[in-house]
Amino acid sequence: IMALKVKRAERLVEVALNGTLVAEWEATDAEYKEARAEQRASRDKRMNDPLNKRVRELREKAQELSAKAREDRVTFRLRALPRDVWDQLVTANPPRSQEKDGNMPFNIATITDAAMSTQGTIVSVTRPDGSEEEFTHEDLADFSQDLSNAQHEDFYVAVISLNAGANEVPFLPASAPTTDSDKS
Repeated sequence: IMALKVKRAERLVEVALNGTLVAEWEATDAEYKEARAEQRASRDKRMNDPLNKRVRELREKAQELSAKAREDRVTFRLRALPRDVWDQLVTANPPRSQEKDGNMPFNIATITDAAMSTQGTIVSVTRPDGSEEEFTHEDLADFSQDLSNAQHEDFYVAVISLNAGANEVPFLPASAPTTDSDKS
C-alpha cells in the first residue's frame, strides 16, 4: 500500500473573449487623458464646464469597458500530464530546428496543441463569477482557431512549464518574508 499520492501541477491561463474591448478601452483612455490635459490647462474652473462633463463621461466609459472586459473572460485550469503520456507526445512531436524550438526536445507548437487536446490537461474553464463552462479537450480545436498568436502563447508557456519546466514549490517557510511583509 502506497501512502503518498501525487497531484500533478496545475496552472491558470486567462483568455479575454472579446478582444475589441481592449482597443475600445485604449481609445477611450487616450481621449480621457487628452480631455484631462485640456481640463488642467483650462482657466474655466466652473463645475458646469462642458469639459468637466466630458472628462467624467470618458472616465465612466473607461470604467464600464474595463468591467465588461473583466467579466467577458474565462480562466482555463490546466494540469500536467502523466510522464508516460508526455513522453509519447515528445516522441510524436520532434523538434523542428534550434532556431524554432531552441533546446527543447520537441516541436513547441505542435506539442502544445497535442497536450491541450489530450484528456486530462484541461481541468476546468470558469467565468469570473465562478460558474463553470462546459468545455473539454474535444472543444479545443474550434476554440483555438479564434485565438491570436499572443493568446495561444499563454497556453504554450503553461503547458511547457507544467510538463517540461522546473517544478518549484511556490510555498515559503512561515519565517520567510512575503511580498506583503513591507506593507505593515
